Amino acid sequence: MLQFWRIIQAGGRNFMRNLWLSTAATAVMTVTLTIVVISFISNSALTSTIKGVTDKIDISIYLADTTTKDQTDSFKARLEKDDNVQSVTYKSKAEALADYRKQNAGDTKLLQAINEADNPLPASLQVKTKDPKKLDSITAIVNQSENKALLDPSSPPSYSGDRKATIDKIVRFSNFFKTTGLIMSVIFVIISTLIIFNTIRMAIFTRKDEIEIMKLVGATKWFIRGPFLFEAALYGIIAAFIAAALAYALLLGGGPKLGSYIDVQGTINFFRSYPVVIILAEMIIGVVIGIFSSLLAMTRYLKL
Repeated sequence: MLQFWRIIQAGGRNFMRNLWLSTAATAVMTVTLTIVVISFISNSALTSTIKGVTDKIDISIYLADTTTKDQTDSFKARLEKDDNVQSVTYKSKAEALADYRKQNAGDTKLLQAINEADNPLPASLQVKTKDPKKLDSITAIVNQSENKALLDPSSPPSYSGDRKATIDKIVRFSNFFKTTGLIMSVIFVIISTLIIFNTIRMAIFTRKDEIEIMKLVGATKWFIRGPFLFEAALYGIIAAFIAAALAYALLLGGGPKLGSYIDVQGTINFFRSYPVVIILAEMIIGVVIGIFSSLLAMTRYLKL
């Protein structure tokens, strides 16, 4: 225990001896951990937002007026058997007209142009999918000859055209930001590793004579290496607290403003409920990066 305490003291002294280098290494580590946590926040918020949007998106398959109830039920049953289908709901012509009137309640011209006696709106099957990106199997069912004959020729299914383009844009937008966050995190992890590597290398050169004396008096390898490991870990610990503080300030301060664009409430609730978990996770990442960098430097420059 005494040896461990001496290692901590020596690591702290090393940190203070090379204060400018230590500050630079801690600053870069702080940026790295901040980017990591912001990437996590962005991924969580975007995933929640996209889930909320896609949950509201359903596929409308419009039926011809000549389609009978038995044909509709048979078509509905085939769709429900698909693994990607969550539910299928039938919407009658009357229900389609009621929805049209509700959507256009403020436009009297459009309301006067359509009436129940001459209702041009087709009945439809509303399909809610588990994954709106995977529509090939549903398309295949719709395009079967016995099902295709039941469709309204003037109203193509809503999974094509603008609706499909909207889904694809949402998915591409999400994937782009997730990939960008991951790439930025990896880049700054590499930068942090290199800077800490060089900081520990400089510390080894600075303490070269002291290390030789420690070797001569019989100090163990880990007693010599320990202070360098603790010094590197200290960068991660300090950076973790600063990065967590910045992340909380950003999320709790800017979250309500972002709420108009993306769903961040779930992420805010998580951060409020588990602050210890967030800080510990940041510390673990920072300490792992620091110790890994330190071990690399010692393997190359500390010959014991």
